[in-house]
Amino acid sequence: MNARIEDARPPGRPRLHWVIARGLARALLVAAGLATVLFAFSWFVDAYRSVDAYRAAPACGTAAAAPGAPCVRHETGKVTARKVDNSSDSTTYDLTVARETAPGRTFSVGEAFYREAKIGTDVDVKVWNGRPVEVSWHGHRASTPDIPWLSTLKVALLVGAGTALTAYGLAWPRDSYLGTPVVAAVSIFFPTYIGALILCLAQWPLIVTLVIPGLAWLLLTATAVAASSEA
Repeated sequence: MNARIEDARPPGRPRLHWVIARGLARALLVAAGLATVLFAFSWFVDAYRSVDAYRAAPACGTAAAAPGAPCVRHETGKVTARKVDNSSDSTTYDLTVARETAPGRTFSVGEAFYREAKIGTDVDVKVWNGRPVEVSWHGHRASTPDIPWLSTLKVALLVGAGTALTAYGLAWPRDSYLGTPVVAAVSIFFPTYIGALILCLAQWPLIVTLVIPGLAWLLLTATAVAASSEA
């Protein structure tokens, strides 16, 4: 009797439930992937701004510097060594500057700065978060950017994970094949890491810095979706 009742169910309803469930699963995967990528881009913006954040920071000890807030400290440094390197295609000029409170640090400077700053010359050193970030003297200026190695690594990992989720949700490969989305995540990780570092250090306008990786991500994700759909 029970078997007859089960057979009397309208045909196709279990399949309809499966289609709805699959559609919801795909939507959730795509939403999670896009959210992850957007979160990664917000970290990328923070890394971009951290490279030269000291330029907009107030000087320590001034009215503009709030108690406990990051500020730039000025110290007097002394040139202790000079070096010219002709080994590469272009000539580089280095000055080693010793601070009052720390040992010497080498700055890559322009030729005019190098020619005029002799050993023993007193220069101004900007210190940001305990690290010397800029040296200046008589209108000459040279900086050592804060390279966001760890921040861009996190960005690349998030972009890779978000790309895999998005590609899988959009393509939904047959037989739940994970190979292509995972390959997409791995293949996008390295160019994202290197590209994020280059863009952060280039310090182009923010809109340009966001448009370039945004378009690259759309292209790579579309390629991954197309490849996954054929899997």
